[in-house]
Amino acid sequence: MSAQTTTTTTTTTSGGAGRRRPPLLRQYRRLMSQRSWAQLCRGIVLGAVTGSLWGLSLLALLPASVSLATGEPSWGLGLGGWLGVLGGCALTAAVTDFVAQRSGMMGALGFMADVHHAIGDRVATLPLSWFNAESAGTLSRAVSQEMVSLGESAAHFLHKVSSTVASCAVIWLGSWLWDWHLGVLLTCAVPLLVLFLRWSRRLVDRGKTVSEPTERELASRIVEFSRCQGALRSCHVGSGYPQLASAFDDAAAASHRALWWESAGTLLSGALVQAIVVAMITLSAALALGGDLEPLRAVVTIGLCLRFTTMLEDIGNTVNGIEERRQMMNHLSSVMDAQPLPEPQTSSLMGEPGAVELIDVTFGYEEGTTVLREVDLRVPARTMCAVVGPSGAGKTTIARLVARFYDVWSGQVRVGGADVRSLTTKDLMEQLSMVFQDVYLFDDTLAANVRVGDPDADQERLRWAADLAGVTEIVDRLPQGWDTRVGEGGRALSGGERQRVSIARALLKGAPIVLLDEATSALDAENEANVVAAMEELRRTSTLIVIAHKLETVAAADQVVVLGADGRVAQTGRHDDLVTLPGRYRDFWEARSRAQGWTLV
Repeated sequence: MSAQTTTTTTTTTSGGAGRRRPPLLRQYRRLMSQRSWAQLCRGIVLGAVTGSLWGLSLLALLPASVSLATGEPSWGLGLGGWLGVLGGCALTAAVTDFVAQRSGMMGALGFMADVHHAIGDRVATLPLSWFNAESAGTLSRAVSQEMVSLGESAAHFLHKVSSTVASCAVIWLGSWLWDWHLGVLLTCAVPLLVLFLRWSRRLVDRGKTVSEPTERELASRIVEFSRCQGALRSCHVGSGYPQLASAFDDAAAASHRALWWESAGTLLSGALVQAIVVAMITLSAALALGGDLEPLRAVVTIGLCLRFTTMLEDIGNTVNGIEERRQMMNHLSSVMDAQPLPEPQTSSLMGEPGAVELIDVTFGYEEGTTVLREVDLRVPARTMCAVVGPSGAGKTTIARLVARFYDVWSGQVRVGGADVRSLTTKDLMEQLSMVFQDVYLFDDTLAANVRVGDPDADQERLRWAADLAGVTEIVDRLPQGWDTRVGEGGRALSGGERQRVSIARALLKGAPIVLLDEATSALDAENEANVVAAMEELRRTSTLIVIAHKLETVAAADQVVVLGADGRVAQTGRHDDLVTLPGRYRDFWEARSRAQGWTLV
């Protein structure tokens, strides 16, 4: 890949407004396993069989009613024979309907399980540029409320549509055999109703388009409100968070507007169906009065027309129910359509294990805002590089680019001598351990959280890493020791304790390259010695890129890289050399040295 390759990733978590989506069934298929899809299809097919039997039952009522009125056989069977046909159809339909609904329900349950895996697998491949402030609430809603609603649609609505459509098709075909007048009436009714339903569906879809964005925003604000209670209460807005209140107001206003659109769609569908019913009854009565239709056949025709239009109305209501969920499916599809960073099938050869290099790197998180400019940096294997500079200079960005959380706009980032874009994600991650400021611990035991670094590590190696990182001291204090659960995100531990667990993970993994972002920033003086010891151990076996402000950490580095506020490398060299030269580093060192002597009086 060229060193000047520029990768721009534009993604969205919206419902995909303005973009034509594939048919709903195809969108279901892409999210389902083969087994779940087969069960769902079996339910739809058996639903059509059931509907066909229902249609045959209704058609059998026509000759049965003639036989009942005249006492003569009709279509070769008397009243008893037609009653037998009705009983056989009813019994068979009951059996097939049970099997169809059971199969459809199993497929829907499989869909809900498959969605978690499909969305989870996709999200795990997406670049960090895809995620934003709304992602947590959006994804939470996608795999909870939206997943259940779509599962309901798969279990009930699709089955009902297939069975009712099959019934209508059978009745329509049979009506021509019974009386051509009836066939003409039903044939004229179908395209009119399809047209009306299409208009109705568009109105319903417009309503969902209005309400969906505000509902997603509300979900994000609710997640934010629950996660940030500490910060909100410290600012006296724990119970009156204006952003949440505004999101509720916006969602309520949008829901009212959406209700008007959806109500208009429902009223349009219902009113026009009733108009078709009245027209069919009027035509049947006119034919009977004119002598073109026998009185008995006219009564039967009117009855069948009423039932046929009721079934068509059921189809309309069901289609509207499905349409209400289309925006939800489009939202899931937008996640599945989001493009991960391009990745090769096999990795290039890494000729310099442990080495890290940035060559003329320019990068920014948003178009038009550049964070790093023409950065050149080389860190030889098993050395320690400290990166310093003012806030916003791009220090953490360098670590993220090395881990390929993003692709550079121009230039190259090399790990082990190979461009990170020429390595598979698996191979790149095997080269790296990361200890960032925002440490996330899983809602599991303390031991399980440390073992994330190496799930196969034995107890002896686990204790070695814990001793070096200062985790043993945490274990000794906790009532259940290693088996203590740390809570979601590690909320049962302090920030410094979470940092030590993260460092223990890195020790346990033993990767050739370790990225540390303010690794000692949240630690008190008593436990900082443990972290320094851990870093010395990591330094013995790995390459360290450390983003730091503490003087002892910076002075111990083999190389110091100083970034300017403009995102360029201002100075590079050893501490002993840089501190004697006029420039940003000496200013930084002198300012930090003065700050070390500060005391609170």
